[in-house]
Amino acid sequence: MKITKISKDTLIPTIWDGGETFEYYIYPQNALYTNHDFLFRISAATIAKVPSTFTKFNNYQRFLVMLDNDLNIKINEKEEHYTPNDVFKFDSNSDIISYTKGKDFNLMVSKNVKESDVFFLNDAVQLKQSFVFLFALNDTSVEVNNEMINLKKTDLLLIENNNQSDILLKTEHSVLVGTLIV
Repeated sequence: MKITKISKDTLIPTIWDGGETFEYYIYPQNALYTNHDFLFRISAATIAKVPSTFTKFNNYQRFLVMLDNDLNIKINEKEEHYTPNDVFKFDSNSDIISYTKGKDFNLMVSKNVKESDVFFLNDAVQLKQSFVFLFALNDTSVEVNNEMINLKKTDLLLIENNNQSDILLKTEHSVLVGTLIV
């Protein structure tokens, strides 16, 4: 099991039509976002332009969580609303226009991935997927199999669990958790 902590402060932003994006992790590691050859990509972004059109990716699904604001969108001509307490899961080939400025967390997953999920955790959970990550919504400490790890707001903790061993996660403050089996 390999545990890696990634701070947003170490990431270089790239520009998308509506703002900036910060890539925390892409798998496989030699994949490129622009080539659409990845199985999954973990990022955070800013939405600085209103309205802005979400980038389409054929054969991917996405999980998006607003970090500082509600999200008002039109998806395939239907209006929807999400709060920072909601995980917005959608087909990345959908027509999406955002009418909200703000910051978001984003997981893009190829439809070839066997299993993926994103959820809020504020207590304990036992997992065994091949990839598990925690995204800090605020400064917090998390416990991973009895090891305490301090995270600052917007830090990502990535657990590569190739043997799919049991992982016990504990936290007292809400964090975003993602799980993947590739």
